[in-house]
Amino acid sequence: MNKRMREILEEINAKKEEARSLLNEKKVEEARAITNEVEKLREEFELESSLEEEERSQVQRGIESGSIKPEGVDEKRTFFKALRGEVLSEEERALVVGGTNEENLIVPQDINTQINELRRSYKSARELLNYYPTNTLTGSFVYEDATTITELVNFTDGGDVPGATDPKFKPVSYAVKEYGGLLPVSNVLLKNEAGGLISYIGNWFNKKAVKTENKKIFEVLQSNKTAKAIADWKALKKSINIDLDPELATDIVIVTNQDAFDVLDAALDGTGRPILQPNPTNPTQKMFGGYPVEVFSNALLPTTGTTTKKAPIFYGALKEGATFVAREGLEFATSEHAGFAKNQTLIRVIELFDVIQADKDAYVYGEITVS
Repeated sequence: MNKRMREILEEINAKKEEARSLLNEKKVEEARAITNEVEKLREEFELESSLEEEERSQVQRGIESGSIKPEGVDEKRTFFKALRGEVLSEEERALVVGGTNEENLIVPQDINTQINELRRSYKSARELLNYYPTNTLTGSFVYEDATTITELVNFTDGGDVPGATDPKFKPVSYAVKEYGGLLPVSNVLLKNEAGGLISYIGNWFNKKAVKTENKKIFEVLQSNKTAKAIADWKALKKSINIDLDPELATDIVIVTNQDAFDVLDAALDGTGRPILQPNPTNPTQKMFGGYPVEVFSNALLPTTGTTTKKAPIFYGALKEGATFVAREGLEFATSEHAGFAKNQTLIRVIELFDVIQADKDAYVYGEITVS
């Protein structure tokens, strides 16, 4: 994201606040005019984004075709050179700097992959949802309404094909938002890119990113839903049998917290066998009725109540129920000023994402009694 794109984002946020203030003052027409300005700014952002992407693609195509030959330029080494604040040549800037911006750095693919690999060490709810990558700030996609899917029609060879009912598609809009943090890094470590710097940054960032994403994901999964009361494992089994479409059975997953998992893990059926069984393909995971159970911390999914305690539980085809939208690639920026006295450089790491509820009937949000 270049400097102009960030300026547009700031203008959009300021205009939105102005529109809200006008609405509060019952100045509807003035607020509508400001809203139109916001739409024009969004269009400008998308155009700026497309131009930036095209500029980078053009340079990349030139490098790949050989028409641009950055002799001796290594993308990874150039990235660390930029992190240290060293002067870059035009060829080097083309590899790691987004557009004409001299502040934000686009993380090279191999470094981005390395950081993403470190994410596996953390429990991420993102893996439970559908994933939708994007290069734009806002946009939309559609999903087919499962309740309107009809059968194929029978027809005779040589005859006219009977008309079939058109599929019903529901549009869903998204608007990715910036989430980031500042990490102070020793200048000694920064000068030695082989000294574990990426692992250091990756572990720090992923820990915060996964926590942020998980919180947002479960907020969205709870939205527009009324919690279903689940008394025990028998009630959970019945709800899965009745409340979920059998056609989604292959995608069903159960998500809950430590308290609920502990209760289910201790439950026995009428013959004394444990209700939860080991997953034959993943020994560290348990299954309920053949469906995998994913456990998240009580801190993330807190149990509520005093006399009767209830734990949150989600079950169904979550990949149909919600989509994680991510603007691909991380952005870095550095500043030596704030950490000058401590011989440190501040590294800002930013990701952009949104979580969108899609088919809310594909899953159930409930509260299971744990005491």
